[in-house]
Amino acid sequence: MADTPEERAHWRSVLRAFDGYMQYHLSANHARRMAFLQLPKEAKQMYEAIGYREKLEAVDEGIRRNAEFIDELIADPVFADMLSEPIASDAHSHDHHHHDHTDNSSHSHSHSHSHSAPRPQSNGEKKLSQAELDLAQDKVRSTLRSFVRDWSDEGAAERQACYDPCLEALEAHWESKGRDKRDVEVLVPGCGLGRLAMEIAAKGFSSQGNEFSTYMLLASHFVLNQTSEAKSYSIHPYVHSFSNQPTTGEHLLRRVDIPDICPSDVLGDGKGGPFSLVAGDFEEIYGEANWDHGDGRDGTRVAQRRRWGAVVTCFFIDCARNVLTFLNIIHTILEDDGIWINIGPLLWHFENSPTPSAKGEGSIELSLDEVKDLARLVGFEIHQERTISTTYTGIPGAMLKHEYQAAFWTATKI
Repeated sequence: MADTPEERAHWRSVLRAFDGYMQYHLSANHARRMAFLQLPKEAKQMYEAIGYREKLEAVDEGIRRNAEFIDELIADPVFADMLSEPIASDAHSHDHHHHDHTDNSSHSHSHSHSHSAPRPQSNGEKKLSQAELDLAQDKVRSTLRSFVRDWSDEGAAERQACYDPCLEALEAHWESKGRDKRDVEVLVPGCGLGRLAMEIAAKGFSSQGNEFSTYMLLASHFVLNQTSEAKSYSIHPYVHSFSNQPTTGEHLLRRVDIPDICPSDVLGDGKGGPFSLVAGDFEEIYGEANWDHGDGRDGTRVAQRRRWGAVVTCFFIDCARNVLTFLNIIHTILEDDGIWINIGPLLWHFENSPTPSAKGEGSIELSLDEVKDLARLVGFEIHQERTISTTYTGIPGAMLKHEYQAAFWTATKI
C-alpha cells in the first residue's frame, strides 16, 4: 500500500482529508448561518418563514451522516495507525493525481468554503494552506459522487450509457472467437470505484482494474471488500452547494443508498471470472519496463506484452500527459486477437498545468480526430465509432447539467 516514506505520507494526507470532512463542511455551512443571522430582523423573519433556518440544520445533519459513512470507510485498523502518525512536510507534493471528470458545477460558487477552519495540528504535522484544504475536500466530495455513479440506483443511467456499450462490445468480440471467457484477461485502467471492472468479471472474463488515485483506492477497497449487504449505507452527496437546486428536500438533501448490489453476491462462491484490482500508475505497471519480463510479485510484475485479451478505457485516455504513450502501451499489451474498447471525452487533465511530471513531461492535447489518426499510426484499426451523450457524476434534476458527447469506438491491432 505504501512502500516508501513519501507514499506513506501521501496515504496519510488522504486519510486526514477524509477524517477532516465533517469539520470542514460544517464550518462552511456555519458561514451561511452567520450570513443569515446578521440579516436585519424583518428579513430574517421572512427567510425563516420559508424554512431557511431548518434547511441549514438539515444540511448540518446530512454532513454528519456523510461523516459517519466516511468513518466506516477509513475504519480499517491499518488506516487508524496511519492517522495517528505525524504527517511529513512533503506529503502534498507527492502528487498522486486525481483524474476527475466530475460535474463540478455544484462547486463553482462555493465561496463559503474559504471560511472553513483547518483541523488542529499535531506535533510535527505540516499546517496545510487553505488551497490545499479546499483541493483535498473537493476530492472527498468527488469520491462521494463517484459512489453514486458506480454503486447506487441513482447512477444506473450513467452506467447504462457508459458501461453497457463496453460490455456489449467485449462480449460480441470474444463470442465471435469461440474462446472460454475465463481465459480472456481484460484490463480496465483508471477503474475508479471498480464497478465496470467488476461487471466484466461478472460476465465471466478474467478482469483486472487499475487505479492511481488514493481517494478512489480507499473507496473501492471499502465497497468491494468491506460491504456485505446491499443498501447498507446512506450518503447525502448533494448537500455541499446550494446552487442550481430546484428543491431542498428532493434535490439538495437527497439521500442515496449504497451499494445497490453487494459485490460478494455477484462474484462470491466462484460466480463470474477472476477479479483483481491493482494500485499504481498505468505507465509504470503496464509500460515498457514490464513488457517482456517481471518478477511476478502480487501479480503486477508479470510480462505484459500480448497479455491482455481486451483493454477497456472508460473516461481514461485524457488522463495522459502524452496520449501516444498510452496508445503504445495499449497496443503492445494487447493480444494479436485482442480488442481495445474506448469511451470518453477529451478533458485533458494536465492542460495548462504548471507542473511537469516526475519525468519532466509537459502536456500534449489533441482533438478527437487527431487522437484517432495517432491511434491508426500506432497500428490500430478503429471500428464501431459513435458518439454517446452522457453525464459524469451528474446531479439528478439539477438546474445546470454538464453533458459529454463521449467518443466510443472499438479497435484491433493491424
